[in-house]
Amino acid sequence: MMAQFTLLIVAVVAGWVVQLVLTYRQSMAFNTTVRGMRTQGVVSVGVAGRRYRGGRAYVALAVDPATATVQDARTLRGFTTFARAKTLPSLVGLRVNVVRGEREIPQLSRQQRQAARQAADLWKAGTSTAVREPVQ
Repeated sequence: MMAQFTLLIVAVVAGWVVQLVLTYRQSMAFNTTVRGMRTQGVVSVGVAGRRYRGGRAYVALAVDPATATVQDARTLRGFTTFARAKTLPSLVGLRVNVVRGEREIPQLSRQQRQAARQAADLWKAGTSTAVREPVQ
């Protein structure tokens, strides 16, 4: 009886460790994707949704500060740790104010739309409070 209990505990701990490793790899892959977007503009990331009700979605926006348009958009969504970042072409070319608004954007889930809105709001807040140095 004690050996079966010990085996059960070892299996649960091993499963937990595997989950931690896969989650770490997923977050590092998304961070690498976001880091690569920095060449296209200022990057902002938003998150929306619930973990167990419909899933959670992350949206990263690369915005050109001169024109306030989205240059690149990526999303990470899924229930497993095997999900990877995918492009969101329906956001590319939109102005940040459109993304911040209430207008529906085709091909986005509710969670992705909310996460994109949050990312745009964070970008706008960051640009309005940023200290600007005079150009010499």
